[in-house]
Amino acid sequence: MEADSLFFIIGYILAGLGLFFVGIQIIDQHLKRLTGCRLHGIFLRLTSTRWRAAWWGFWIGAITQTAAAITFLTISVVSSGLMKRQRAISLLNWSNPGTCLLIFFLVLPLNLFIAYLVGVAGILYAFGVPRRGRDLLGFLFGMGLLFTGLLTLQDYGEDFQNFTWFRHIMEATAGQYLLVFIAGCLLTVVAQSGNAVILVTIVLAQAGLMGRLEALMAIYGVNLGASLITHLLTLRLKGTPKQMAMFQVYYGWIGTAILVPLFFVEVWGGVPLVAAFLETLSTSLSTEMAVANLLYCVVTTAVIMPLEGPLARWLNRAYPPPLDEDASRPKFLYPRCEAQPETCLDLIGMEQTRLGEQLARYLRMDPHSNFLAEEARGIHESSQGLRRAIDGYLELLVHQSLAADTTHRVGTLSERLDIYASLEEEFYKNIPRAKLLARRRDTSAGRLYEGFEAAALTVLDAVETGEPDDIALALLITGDGSETLSRLRQGFIETAREAAPREQAELLQVVAAVERLIWLLNSLARSLEHASARPVDREADD
Repeated sequence: MEADSLFFIIGYILAGLGLFFVGIQIIDQHLKRLTGCRLHGIFLRLTSTRWRAAWWGFWIGAITQTAAAITFLTISVVSSGLMKRQRAISLLNWSNPGTCLLIFFLVLPLNLFIAYLVGVAGILYAFGVPRRGRDLLGFLFGMGLLFTGLLTLQDYGEDFQNFTWFRHIMEATAGQYLLVFIAGCLLTVVAQSGNAVILVTIVLAQAGLMGRLEALMAIYGVNLGASLITHLLTLRLKGTPKQMAMFQVYYGWIGTAILVPLFFVEVWGGVPLVAAFLETLSTSLSTEMAVANLLYCVVTTAVIMPLEGPLARWLNRAYPPPLDEDASRPKFLYPRCEAQPETCLDLIGMEQTRLGEQLARYLRMDPHSNFLAEEARGIHESSQGLRRAIDGYLELLVHQSLAADTTHRVGTLSERLDIYASLEEEFYKNIPRAKLLARRRDTSAGRLYEGFEAAALTVLDAVETGEPDDIALALLITGDGSETLSRLRQGFIETAREAAPREQAELLQVVAAVERLIWLLNSLARSLEHASARPVDREADD
């Protein structure tokens, strides 16, 4: 009978966990779409001063309800040059107390409200109504699923108190504060959600299976675990994005370094501190634990607040930006330049020229270098960062009411940005391999790559100068049936005759990639031709 009951409870707990994690995924999916450049622009205006950054950081944390989400959002804004590092630190610092508000909602009788939220948002979301607000609707639906999952955990988790063996396990943890702290930290990392572990802790405490002091220590462990999640998710970051991520990691370490020793001072020294304050609230145990979680963040934030400037400078020294980080940021575009669309479009054109310069860096890579792949990855990452920033400004312009000519320019520049994106991806995948192939093959293989390089440099020169003669030459060299393509195919035939079957297949892959690249280069040259003809056409009309 006990086994059947356990099977029943575990089934509903798994259902609650499933709903919780699906809710997190849906929230994350739609939050990424909501955090486009339009939101970045709002983000920038809301955080124009340090105090505004702190204020709105708190409420953005309350909305996103996850330190990882607010960290990645901040990284995105800082990396695009829309926010200074100092204000980003203030925003992150105050976003952490905001993420604690979810627990207060969980201890309120909101079951009926959540049921309506899931029902109405779910039906509208399934039928795609309304279309324009789908991402906001998806976010609300995800929040509803998240709350439903946590409430299910709360309802059925308390039933574990009916099992004698579970009560014995929990009784064995009495007084084992460090063990409970480590368990809370590890469970948070495994579950990838601090709020879920805090809720389980509250359920066990309400059922009398965990003491107030043990629950308090578990909550401290959860907050350290949340910082470890951010650390694990951002291991591969470097430069300024790494600084933002490590601030969140140090936030958890600083909070732990302050509150855990105070806990033992209170328990072993009899000094009334946090636990004594919670007892004076005279509220339910669940509310006390929600306050304890908020208190952890408020104390840590208050301690860090006067140290934000020195901490930002120390992070800059500890995780210095790579030499090519500036290449991933706009050099000419500036915040709110979309207010002057024509000027903004001119600046976007200049930034796109920098994308052409990034492509030329691939061609300048030394084929004999032992770090060819690492160098290519650095160029790829900086190109992606700059392209995302340019795309953000184009998105801002798309949502404005513009004149016909201006709208046409936006479309042309958007199309060219797509060509740059495809070209850069192909360069990243194929140029290092082609350079290695040319290095270790005979002169025929070298000529195969040299023919492409000549065509690519011609187009990239046209990108830099914008001269009609250079563009015409680029179109001639990359045109379908041009001498360049003929030489490439002939070079392959000559090389393939002398190569083994496996080497022939490898060469064929390179030739196919090079032909794709030349086709994309021709598309870029045609885009440049149309752009250079635009002012002439306007003069003719006049």
